[in-house]
Amino acid sequence: MQTRRAILRGGLGVFALGAMGPMLGAGLGKGLSWEGGESGQTGVLGGSFDALKGSRPLGVRSFDPKPRMIGGFPFKAWFEGDDFGDDIPFHSQQNDFPGGSPPLPQEEIDLVVIGGGISGLASAYLLRQYNPVVFELHDRFGGNAQGGTIEGAEFSLGSAYFITPDKGSLLDGFYRELGLDKVVRVDGNPSPVEIDGKINEDIWAGMGVPKADIPAYEAYRTLVNAMASNYPDVPFAEPWMLELDRLSLREHIEQEMGMPVPAALAAAIQSYCYSSFAGGWEEISATLGWNFLAAEEFGRWVLPGGNAWMADRLWDQIDALDKVDPDHGPHLRPGRRVVDLRIEPDGRSLVSWVEPNGSFASLLAKEVVMACPKNIARHIIDNLEADEPDRYGAMRLNRRAYLVANVVIDRPIPLDFYDIFLLEHPEDFPMSDGEAAQFWRYTDVLNGSFTPGPHANGLPARPSVLTLYWPLPFESARFTLALGDPIEAYGQALAKKLRGTLALVGLPESSVMEIRFARWGHALPLAKVGFLANGTHELIASPYRESVHFVNQDNWALPAVENAILDALRVAETIQGRLG
Repeated sequence: MQTRRAILRGGLGVFALGAMGPMLGAGLGKGLSWEGGESGQTGVLGGSFDALKGSRPLGVRSFDPKPRMIGGFPFKAWFEGDDFGDDIPFHSQQNDFPGGSPPLPQEEIDLVVIGGGISGLASAYLLRQYNPVVFELHDRFGGNAQGGTIEGAEFSLGSAYFITPDKGSLLDGFYRELGLDKVVRVDGNPSPVEIDGKINEDIWAGMGVPKADIPAYEAYRTLVNAMASNYPDVPFAEPWMLELDRLSLREHIEQEMGMPVPAALAAAIQSYCYSSFAGGWEEISATLGWNFLAAEEFGRWVLPGGNAWMADRLWDQIDALDKVDPDHGPHLRPGRRVVDLRIEPDGRSLVSWVEPNGSFASLLAKEVVMACPKNIARHIIDNLEADEPDRYGAMRLNRRAYLVANVVIDRPIPLDFYDIFLLEHPEDFPMSDGEAAQFWRYTDVLNGSFTPGPHANGLPARPSVLTLYWPLPFESARFTLALGDPIEAYGQALAKKLRGTLALVGLPESSVMEIRFARWGHALPLAKVGFLANGTHELIASPYRESVHFVNQDNWALPAVENAILDALRVAETIQGRLG
């Protein structure tokens, strides 16, 4: 398997664009549109395809007619993202079939994809000549890459950017085939940092720091350049990368710098780790940490609505299959909880799910892509604990919760920036998970309107959006999102900080139209020290019984869009070889 950087540099293999025949490379050609499939068609399950339009990742959202006033600001009354009530799924098996056995299959297909985030949508897109069926637990596809538009303004509910690809590479071609290059805005600048209410444009290079601290910043910059040149890349095959995985990022930085890390630099690194990993530099693997930190040197692609724009384009392509081959539709099936997978004697998988009305249904598939988190997959695969106890145990990964707040603004944002890290007083920034549990505020503010979208020009003025990233880098955090009145609790904490953030970017309090929380209870796999060195990746990502494949960010414990896509490519190549 080639590394990400090798592929970025042009080693494309079987998946050079066009190599998969007429489906790959179709782009947005005849019969495919940005707006999705036609209405009125029916597939084997019946029903209007109009209902599918509400499941698109970058869907239209509305202001709450009854917002809650908290701390002087109007808040949407409930969460986006994980909007479950008391019934939070998949903490145990949920295949309580009447009579004890799954229902008889209604369909026999080549390929089923379980999970409709970027991983699942990319897998289905790459294998769409096999008419895949994609199941998604939520009513909307996109996973952590969901987004929305409100009065024409796009915003992200989660992941918001990806690394600029090398020109002419596979990922570059993949993105261009989806039309992402037509709307992207490239952010090639270092992220500014707020300290004591003022913006430092490039603290990473030692700008505006005490003279005595400049050698430390120079040493850190030298280390960053060295890691970017000798990039610790997927699949981390080189022995030094595995050895580096035995150190925490903090240990490696302090060891290589050979001098004390100034408080402001330490806080800036910690803030980046919280925002990217929901874990501190003292917790995460040095190899996995540098995979992110070094990649930032290549610049960032930002889409309208963040990575939801990419998910939406993939959704469009799969949705269009319903009119190309309606007998296999609907290909996209939202609001359906897959609860059971068992291998039949002929090698096919019997996959069972819960319909929106609460009834169970099943189908038979030759190949399965499990694009859901491993914590969920371990409860879906029947008898996995007895069959492969080591894999079953390893799939119970540490995952961290995350909160995103979108602040809808009634005017343009006067300051041109993409992402500002908010340190306040660096010497007070938490440096351990124990301190993080008391750290009730967001780490950075993104200009959600950084990329205005293709329809912004020539239309009436529309809102702007500030996106606040609020990682929760401690183990019990998800309970704070579920117990009591989390909207009130987090709303009060946000309101105290927001006034300063608005002033920082040049906006009055009166410009706030609405604040919308998106909750993600198990959003990020923790990139723990030793994840690679102890073989966890190989154990959890290898195929199960040959025909069940795993594509998800947690294969590598890295919340990176590139890893999801490249794993989808790897699995797609395997499945293509098996199905012919």
